[in-house]
Amino acid sequence: MLEFGYKALKALPKFFSYRNDIDIYTEDKVADKEFYRTLFKRVLGDEIKINDVTPLGCKTNVLNAFDNQDNADKRRKIYMIDGDLELILDTNRKTTGNLIVLDSYCIENYLIDETGGIELIYFSNGSETRDNLKNKLNFSKWLEYNAPCLIDLFINFAILRKYGGGPIIKNAHDFLTQNGKQTILDKDSISQYSQEIKSEIIQRFVINGIVNPDDTYSNDYISISDKWKTNNMTLLRIVSAKNYLIPLFQFRINYCIDKGKSLVPKNSFKLFLADKCDIKRLSFIKEKI
Repeated sequence: MLEFGYKALKALPKFFSYRNDIDIYTEDKVADKEFYRTLFKRVLGDEIKINDVTPLGCKTNVLNAFDNQDNADKRRKIYMIDGDLELILDTNRKTTGNLIVLDSYCIENYLIDETGGIELIYFSNGSETRDNLKNKLNFSKWLEYNAPCLIDLFINFAILRKYGGGPIIKNAHDFLTQNGKQTILDKDSISQYSQEIKSEIIQRFVINGIVNPDDTYSNDYISISDKWKTNNMTLLRIVSAKNYLIPLFQFRINYCIDKGKSLVPKNSFKLFLADKCDIKRLSFIKEKI
């Protein structure tokens, strides 16, 4: 497959300007273009023509493109970046001008939604009503199961990032267990991993000569957790959907359609949700544009 460099990707919209009313630059890879295009066409509706989106790879690339845009060019452009751990720390750039900073960890966080999940189960099942399948999905309870341990983990990730550490985010697939026929998150394994991150933070404090490292950690943890309460909405905003919520949601859907361990391909799963999820949480994009 032909791979384009950053500069070539940045220039691509010029060749497709006739297909779009506005140029949208995002993170991620070229393989994600159809996902983004589907999602943005739903968010923006028929008023704005969008047939192409330009993923530039990483946050740094998007910010560089935003900072170095040609202000004399009157072509409408939007630059969009993920919230990431900086969202938890409130250290992201602010949404300003034609830069949009997502108010969730990443774009995939907006896909974790009861509506899209029920639709996928409904068309996969083919014989039960949506109401019956809604009860089987039990979306709120599923969120409640995952929220405490994952929120704790990502608060610790954020504290480590605050002090210069680069946490290895890992993936939900590293922390799974079986509950009967259902594959679920092993909360004990996640808690152990979170404690490892905490130990790394404390060790960093000791090396840097911070007096009372345990107190410093506790103060940081309390300060962040006061802002990001342990609830379902916090889970949907600060925990990486790409690494955790999407794969866990795949397993939950599989359980509801009795499909076993064979997962729908991730790109197909994301695309279906982009086409069917409730887009209210993304209304700020349309308002900004």
